[in-house]
Amino acid sequence: MFSKESLYINAIKYKTQLKINYKKLNNNDIVETNSSTFIAKDDILGRDIATKLNAHASQIDNTYISSLLIQDDTKIINKNKKFKDYAITSLNNDYDIAILKNTLFETKNYFDKCGIDYIFSAYHILNLHTEQNPCNNNLVILLFNNQAFCLILNDKGEIVFNKRIGLTAFEEINESKFYENEVLGQKLYDEIYALELYEAIKNTIEEFYSTKKNIFIEKVSILYNLKLLSAEQIKAMSDEFMIDVTYHPISIDEELFELSKDTHSLKNFIKPRIKPKNTFKTLIFSLFIIVAALALGYVFLPFEQILNKKENKVEVKKEVIKKVIELPNHIEKNSLVEQRVLNSLEIIPYDILLKELVFEKNSLKMNAFFLNKDTYIKVIQPELLKTYEATTIIFKEDKKGVILDGEVKAEALKNKNIVKLKNYSDAYELNEFIPIITVTEQIKMLFPKDAIVTFKSNFNSEIVTFNYLVNVVIQKPLEFFEIINTLNNELYSINIYYPISFIKTEAGIEVEFTLQFHQPK
Repeated sequence: MFSKESLYINAIKYKTQLKINYKKLNNNDIVETNSSTFIAKDDILGRDIATKLNAHASQIDNTYISSLLIQDDTKIINKNKKFKDYAITSLNNDYDIAILKNTLFETKNYFDKCGIDYIFSAYHILNLHTEQNPCNNNLVILLFNNQAFCLILNDKGEIVFNKRIGLTAFEEINESKFYENEVLGQKLYDEIYALELYEAIKNTIEEFYSTKKNIFIEKVSILYNLKLLSAEQIKAMSDEFMIDVTYHPISIDEELFELSKDTHSLKNFIKPRIKPKNTFKTLIFSLFIIVAALALGYVFLPFEQILNKKENKVEVKKEVIKKVIELPNHIEKNSLVEQRVLNSLEIIPYDILLKELVFEKNSLKMNAFFLNKDTYIKVIQPELLKTYEATTIIFKEDKKGVILDGEVKAEALKNKNIVKLKNYSDAYELNEFIPIITVTEQIKMLFPKDAIVTFKSNFNSEIVTFNYLVNVVIQKPLEFFEIINTLNNELYSINIYYPISFIKTEAGIEVEFTLQFHQPK
């Protein structure tokens, strides 16, 4: 399928996020990979995200977008069995898998603005894993998107039992009457999650043994996309069930990539979009027709017209050359800020209560309460070193010793992005210079009424830049990203600049940042 140059895009929808993974291939070899995460709570893909996906797809004809079902309530059925109102596709050589057509439409409709080629179930991921790894006499569980997908295989590696179990989402704990604060809420969620998973495994084994007497489960394999259990909890389960219990990660993106290639694509729930054909020959043929038409026109042009060409005076208007004014690409600058903030928030595990997060141009500072001292070494430090050259932590003394107060610093930002400029006449509609008073009033209208917008300074060159200090209180990080989206929709060059700070207060999250407005002199 991936002949010559092609692009493979995974777009997996979670409850509040859309995670996208890109793989560029050349002659079936992966030559480039990258990924990004977007806040996505709506029932249909946002216009800004769809535009980015379409932009990638427009560069390479052979672009394939794949996803997993947003609501995965699939059923594993016997081969060639039909169900009314169900879409059916293959799971393996022995079984098919079915999903309600209305449920499948929900996923297709979500990607309507950019289109989609492949939709699979989490059971496809789990089945692929069992095909590639020996799982005889094994209960294999895939934990994904608040569900446990279970398969039991016999001594030949054949599926003899399956079950899908819903697990409590963190958002449900967050909204319950038992929720007090983020740290205690996370501890409560961890305890409920471990208990629910234990009960799910126990009930699955008991249900299986009530129907199958001649097959013995020798091992339980738990596959996770996000680690939530400790080694001690896994050992306790193993001792309780008196069988070996393992707990190891699985890359959903890599498995989905494998499913979309070669013969695995036959398991897809939908028909892939028809790709544009190679237009090189068509282009050559079109050029040939144009050249031939011009040649014929020249041959049959009246001879008198050719002789009189020199006598015809053509009035040539002098073109007025306007000086090109370039303004900073505010969408690109804001997107870089958005991605940097989002990446930093994503590395914060549930057992950390973030108090303060400050971004400078090349550094980051984070103040937080830690439940476990080794969280920094195991989680925070490795992730920060992907983006920064160096990172350190200082723990303040804590007499009680229950919650640790730590300050994390990361310095020397890697891969500093050079912001491209946009042609002023093409991108921004400014007919005359706008004074400070007018700009200030316009900017205040972009923020909530309680936001404080203060003019700080201006800088003059070919471009005039007005610098403002903006202070606004939000209730959740999503509101900050909504501010960025508002700025990106403006026809003026307005961008957020450093320093940017997030401070947790009783009123909410206090955000303060520099805002820049650019216009020609």
